[in-house]
Amino acid sequence: MDDRLFGLDMQLLFDVCVVFVFIMLLYIIMSRLFFKPVRAFLEQRKAAIEADREAAKTDDEAAGRLRAEYEALLKEANKEAESLVSASYKEALKKKEEIISDAKVQALAIIEQADKEAEIEMNRVKDDVKNQMTELASDIAGRFVTSKDPFREAMLLEETLKEMGGEAWQNS
Repeated sequence: MDDRLFGLDMQLLFDVCVVFVFIMLLYIIMSRLFFKPVRAFLEQRKAAIEADREAAKTDDEAAGRLRAEYEALLKEANKEAESLVSASYKEALKKKEEIISDAKVQALAIIEQADKEAEIEMNRVKDDVKNQMTELASDIAGRFVTSKDPFREAMLLEETLKEMGGEAWQNS
């Protein structure tokens, strides 16, 4: 038996069978003690990851809906703000027109009052001029009556006209 390289004898076959049985026993023990718990742990982890993915997906969908609602509310708020600004602008224009019309009415009233006062003052001045002309005429008449000289009368008339001014006696 020495001349063989590999001696196949009973002891070797027995050793191989014993090793094979021990390996199978070791595999069964390890699969029960280690592989099944590890597989269960991996299955639990896989389920947790899948649940997290589903939760993330639903959260993402909810965030999308909230974003859409927020954008819709923001657009609505912008439209409302624009309408308020537009209404305020229109109201301001209306107030402006009212203020301008009130100011025009007041200005016309002031102008009418000033015209009335000017007319009253003009009438008073005319009355004063008439009174002064009457006094002057009576003064002149008194001078003419007391004087019998025609040259002196002409001088008095010219002097009176100079005192009155050329336009004062013509406007009455």
